Amino acid sequence: MDNVDVLSFLFMLGSLDLGQDYSTDSLTATQLQMLDDLNDFGIVYRTSSKSTRFYPTRLATTLTSDAAALNNTDSFSSALNSTSTSGTKGYIIIETNYRLYAYTSSELQIAVLALFTELETRFPNLVSGKLTKESVQRAIGLGITSDQIISYLDTYAHPQMQRKNPVLPPTVVDQIRLWQIEGDRMRATEGFLFKDFKDWDEFRDLKEYAGHIGVLVWSNDARRLMFLTRVEQISQYIKNRQKRV
Repeated sequence: MDNVDVLSFLFMLGSLDLGQDYSTDSLTATQLQMLDDLNDFGIVYRTSSKSTRFYPTRLATTLTSDAAALNNTDSFSSALNSTSTSGTKGYIIIETNYRLYAYTSSELQIAVLALFTELETRFPNLVSGKLTKESVQRAIGLGITSDQIISYLDTYAHPQMQRKNPVLPPTVVDQIRLWQIEGDRMRATEGFLFKDFKDWDEFRDLKEYAGHIGVLVWSNDARRLMFLTRVEQISQYIKNRQKRV
């Protein structure tokens, strides 16, 4: 199993609502494999191994905290707001300069933080690091959303921060969301850059053919450049064209 995929799924489970059913359609192969084990452990419930829906149980909400299982069936977020029933202990302090301090020795909590934080220093009961554009976008690339990161930081904020309103610095919340938006604007596409065409006719013919078969991603007529996702059919087309010419 992919360790990052496993931690990402556990992180997601901890933020789901108790009693709510969720689809398995968006889960990876690793996460689908985990569901069977989690069902055996009582962390999730499925009506059958072939079911396309699953339900987080009370145990699911304690996966990323040291808290005991919840004593009611209210949603996870509602239960966390009630300190008398959840017993959740906050351990994260985050400053307006994006520096983060986590008072924990839990390997799981530290691993979860490492998904979206650049951890720098570790002591027996404290780790420190910083939220950066790279660390947040890395987490987003793993399928973790900015809202999930914000929700996690808010849920497990240190009591010192819980006394504030809002709990998290607005600048930090806004920046996390902006980093996701910025990342969403860019999409990496694997492919091949074609250049150095003999003449305009060769460039035009190849561009038209690439567009016709759906492999053309980008082109620049002035510089006679084009970016294609596949090369097999294009190579054969070029050979056939050269024979005709």
